[in-house]
Amino acid sequence: MKKVFLTAISILLFTVGYSQSLQVVDTKYNYDLKIGDEARTVIKLKNISDKTLHIQVRRDQAQIGSSQKSFFCWDNDCIEPGINLHYITQVIEPGEILETFVSVLDAGLNETVSSLRYTFYDRDNPLDFVEVELSYTVKDAVSRGMMYQSNLIKLSDIYPNPVSDFAFLDYVIFSEDTEAKVVFHNVLGSLIRQYDLNPVERELRINTIEYKPGVYFYTLYVANEGKVTKKLIIKR
Repeated sequence: MKKVFLTAISILLFTVGYSQSLQVVDTKYNYDLKIGDEARTVIKLKNISDKTLHIQVRRDQAQIGSSQKSFFCWDNDCIEPGINLHYITQVIEPGEILETFVSVLDAGLNETVSSLRYTFYDRDNPLDFVEVELSYTVKDAVSRGMMYQSNLIKLSDIYPNPVSDFAFLDYVIFSEDTEAKVVFHNVLGSLIRQYDLNPVERELRINTIEYKPGVYFYTLYVANEGKVTKKLIIKR
């Protein structure tokens, strides 16, 4: 299995911090993986207060595919996949940087977009916390094209293309307030189907068995504004 070990990379998503005492160094992570990869990300925590902190962690979000596995380790103490709380306390002295937290994701067997979010908090003051969000895009060795990308949304072309049964579209909506949809038309311009993109999901599954074989066009709308149109071929 190929391993990808990252500590700091360029971003597309953001980390939200509320802590007055704790800071995450190299806070923002977003990266691409291939099927079969394993990503290990070190999250560095710094005590920016003048007191000793007793830090604990919980995983608040794990939007991962059915063939993916995710777990995390702190000071070589690893939590089994599916467990979201780590009750062992890590002590960080004033000005100290802790580099012993590792988040692990097995990319799995399918193309998908996944995300993990962790909250690090002071055991003695749970309202003193910081959040870190990690984003992963998993693709096959043959990369899929990108249909559209902005600070509001990112999504792939529909694949496979041509298709005979089920087609897929991977996407990430960066704000729950963003309204996005994909609309299908035939070659005459007649509306065939509209798919609203749920901001908490990461994949759109399209049953093309319902359609007659032929050429179709699909258009992305963001806030009811058409952004881009692509062609999809359905064969039997």
